[in-house]
Amino acid sequence: MAGFEKYEDAAVYRFSDKQALIFTLDVITPIVDDPYTFGQIAAANALSDIFAMGANPLMALNIVAFPEDRLDDLGLILKGGAEKVAEAGALLVGGHTIKDKEPKYGLAVVGLIPPQDFIYNDSTQEGDLLILTKPLGTGILSTALKGDIAEPTALKETICWMTKLNRLSKELLKLPIHGLTDITGFGLIGHLSEMLTKNNLGAELWINDIPVINDLDKYISMGMIPGGTLKNKEIYSCSVETKPGISSEQEIALYDAQTSGGLLLSIKPEQAEKAKELLFQQEFTSSQIIGKVIEVSSGRKIKII
Repeated sequence: MAGFEKYEDAAVYRFSDKQALIFTLDVITPIVDDPYTFGQIAAANALSDIFAMGANPLMALNIVAFPEDRLDDLGLILKGGAEKVAEAGALLVGGHTIKDKEPKYGLAVVGLIPPQDFIYNDSTQEGDLLILTKPLGTGILSTALKGDIAEPTALKETICWMTKLNRLSKELLKLPIHGLTDITGFGLIGHLSEMLTKNNLGAELWINDIPVINDLDKYISMGMIPGGTLKNKEIYSCSVETKPGISSEQEIALYDAQTSGGLLLSIKPEQAEKAKELLFQQEFTSSQIIGKVIEVSSGRKIKII
C-alpha cells in the first residue's frame, strides 16, 4: 500500500481488509554527548516513522554499530532506547550488533493498523491548514553542541523536543487529517515538498508563525549550519518563492535537517484549532498553524510570506 514511490515514511503491507503491517528503520550517529540521551533520541527518531503513518508501534529490533572499547557507553545507549520503546507501548525483542569505529544506533520497527486508518503523506487537499508540532532547529543546535558553543538552556530545550515521542492521541487521529509526515533529514521544505506531489497543489507558509528553538538565529549567524541543511537548501529552494524582507536566518531554518523533529499535519481548516488544542494537551506546546495548501497553476510550489 505504500513504499518508495510516494516518499512515505514507512512501508505498508496489507494482510487483509482488517489489518496492515507498517515497517520502518532508522539509524543515526551521536548528536549529543550523553550516551543515555542519545539512545532516547535515536529511538524516538526511529519510532516517529510509525507515528507519522497514524499508527502505533508493535515491536522493535536494535541496530548497533560500535567500537569495542566503549561498551559502557553502549549499555547506556541501549538503556535509553529500551525505555523509549517501552514508553511507546512497544516490545523490544532483540537486535544485531557489528564492530565499527564510529558509533551508530537505531531501530527497525513494525506496527499494525487497519488499512483504512493509515494516513498517506501526499493526500493533502486544497484549503487544508498545515500544523507543525515541534520547533525547527535541532540540526543547527546539534552543530553548535559539537562546536562547544551551545548554551545550556538552548541545549535543554532541544533535547526535550528530540526525546519527545511523536505519538498522537486517538481523539486527534479521528479528525480529518488529509496528510501526515515527520520532519527529519530533509527539513521542513523537503518533507513538505513530498506532501505536494499532486501537480495542482502547493503551499503558502507564514514565516512568523513557524516555531523555532529559542535564540536559533544567534547560532545561525555564528555559522552553526550543518552540511545537510545547506544541501537541503541547494536541492529544494528551486521550488520555493520567498517574499522580500525575510531574513537569511529565518529562511535557512526552513531547510534545517532535523533529528526526531515534529509532525506536519495537513488538516481540514474547520478542525485545525481543535487539533492544536489536542496537541497542547499532549504537551506539544510549540504546535502552530504555519500555512495552508493552495492551488498552483505553474511556477514554484511553496510560497514563503
